[in-house]
Amino acid sequence: MQAASSIARRGNKLTSGRKFSSDELRLMVLCFLRESPAHGYDLIKRFDELSHRYYSPSPGVLYPALSQLEQAGLARVELSGKRKNYHLTDAGAAHLHQHNEQARTLMAVLKHAAKKMMWMAQATDNEQGAMAATGWLPEYVEARKALQKALLASSDASHDEQRRISQILLQAANAIQHDSAQ
Repeated sequence: MQAASSIARRGNKLTSGRKFSSDELRLMVLCFLRESPAHGYDLIKRFDELSHRYYSPSPGVLYPALSQLEQAGLARVELSGKRKNYHLTDAGAAHLHQHNEQARTLMAVLKHAAKKMMWMAQATDNEQGAMAATGWLPEYVEARKALQKALLASSDASHDEQRRISQILLQAANAIQHDSAQ
């Protein structure tokens, strides 16, 4: 599986096209299978619902991923009529445990995308409705926008300035993570 840095490189991509690597997709499928067994269509619906329609893997992407999980021994199949129900194996659970941080980050990306989609859909009509839908305060959204704007404005900064900015951002990230972990 790819490192979590590939998730960070993706950023807040709300565009069409490929949103996740095949390794990331397989890891997210294992997360869903940990919750309960499912067939392909159920998994597509779970992605769609969790991400508020931001991401629904196509059958042409999902079914090969399921086959790869089965071949790797991370998932097993039970036939239920004409459908294949996929179950997480012990090896799949161990793989998820080994890649827990990346899996949690990927699922957080989906949940964040869902909130962003809800905010965008509601904010144009009613900021209070957007807050109710996402739980995000307007000042939280504005702070994120201000940070993005500041980083964009400093993209041509000298190496010394980039180091200074990096230290500020790492301190802020550590403070946020420390506070949210408690």
